[in-house]
Amino acid sequence: MDFQLTDEQKQIVDLVDELGRKEFAEKAARWDENHEYPWDNIHKLRKCDLLGMTIPEEYGGQGRPLIDAILAIETAAKYCGVTARVLVETNMGALGCVMAYGTDEQRKRVAGRILNEGDKPAIGMTEPEAGTALTDLQTRAEKNGNKYVINGTKHWITGGGISVTNLIFARFFDAGNDLGIGGILVDKGTPGFTFGTVERAMGLRGIPETELIFENCEVPDANVVVKADGIEGFKNLMYGYNGQRVGASAVALGIAQGAHNLAIDWMKKRKAFGRPISEFQGLQWMMAEGEIKLNAARLLIYRAACNARDLPNNVKLPYMDESSMAKAFTGHAAFEVVSESLQMFGAYGYSQDLPLERMLRDVRMFQIGGGTTEAQMNMISRSIFKRKFDLRN
Repeated sequence: MDFQLTDEQKQIVDLVDELGRKEFAEKAARWDENHEYPWDNIHKLRKCDLLGMTIPEEYGGQGRPLIDAILAIETAAKYCGVTARVLVETNMGALGCVMAYGTDEQRKRVAGRILNEGDKPAIGMTEPEAGTALTDLQTRAEKNGNKYVINGTKHWITGGGISVTNLIFARFFDAGNDLGIGGILVDKGTPGFTFGTVERAMGLRGIPETELIFENCEVPDANVVVKADGIEGFKNLMYGYNGQRVGASAVALGIAQGAHNLAIDWMKKRKAFGRPISEFQGLQWMMAEGEIKLNAARLLIYRAACNARDLPNNVKLPYMDESSMAKAFTGHAAFEVVSESLQMFGAYGYSQDLPLERMLRDVRMFQIGGGTTEAQMNMISRSIFKRKFDLRN
C-alpha cells in the first residue's frame, strides 16, 4: 500500500493549484454574489485537459483513474467550490453512468460535449416528493413506438438550464406495465422540456439549482442509458452515482483544507496579548483536531477512489459502502473545520470581505446534497448487517 503520489499526479495537483491561486480564488466571490456560472474557469480547465480526465482514450479522453480526478477536484475546491463541482460533473456522475451502461453512440456524444464544449452533464433525480426516498419518484417515461414520452417535474437539479446533457431518472412504462426505474438522456432544447424555478440557494450559488419540467417530451428510445429492469436497473443507476458521492466529498474536503490553510497563515500573523495567536494552546488544539479530521477524510476518499469496482466497458466506480463512509464523514468533518477556521479570524471571519463566510455556506451543502448524511448512515448500516432495512415500517 503506497500513500505517495506519482510524479504525474503531483503535476496535476501543481497545475490545478497554480490555476487556483492565479485565477479561481479572486473570482470565487463573483460567482457567488452574481449567481454566475464560472465559464471563465471552465474554459481554462478545458484548455488544460482537466475536463473529462476519466473519459477513455477511444472517446478522446485521457483514461485516467478516478483518483487523478479526485486530486484535481480537491485542489480546485481550496480556491473555488463551484469550479470544483464542475470538475466532479465532467469526470464522474452522469458521465460514469453513460460510460458504463450507455451505447457507443451515447458515449461519443457525451464525451465530445464535455471535451469540446465544456458541457457539464446534469443528473435529474430529485423530485418534489422524492428526495432521499428516490424510489418514490413519479416522472414517467412511457413507451410509444420507437420513442418515450416523458412527463413529470424534477427540482434542485444542479446545472439545470446550463447543462446540454441531462440524465433523467424516470419510471418506465410499456403498454401500461411498470418496468421500474431507468435512466434516459434528454438534451436541452428538446420540445416539451423546459425549466422552472431556480432555487435561492444558501451557498455554491455559481451553479443553478433548477426545476426541470417535462410535458409530453418525446425522446428516441436510443437515448435510454440504463434500462428499467426491475430493481437491477435502479441498482445500476445508483452504482454510477457512487462516483458522484466521492467527488462531492473531495469538494467538501478541498473547501475545508482551503479554510484551514487560511487560518494557519492568519494565526501566525495575528497577535493578541503581545504574541501570535498560534502560540495559544487552546487554539493549537482546535487546529490539530482539524488537521486530524482533514487527513481522516482524505484517506476515506482516496480509498474509495482507488478501490473502484469494475463495471461494464472497463469503467471503474466506487463501492457503495466506501463512498457512503467517505461522504458521511467528510460532510460533517469539513463543516466543523471551516467553522473553526472562521473562528480564528474573529469578527473578520464573519465579514464578507474574507472568503470564510462563503466557504462555510458552500460546505454546508455536502451534508444534504447527493444523499443526506442520514441516508449514507442507513446505507452503511445495511452493509454492516448484510440486509435491507424497510424504512417504511
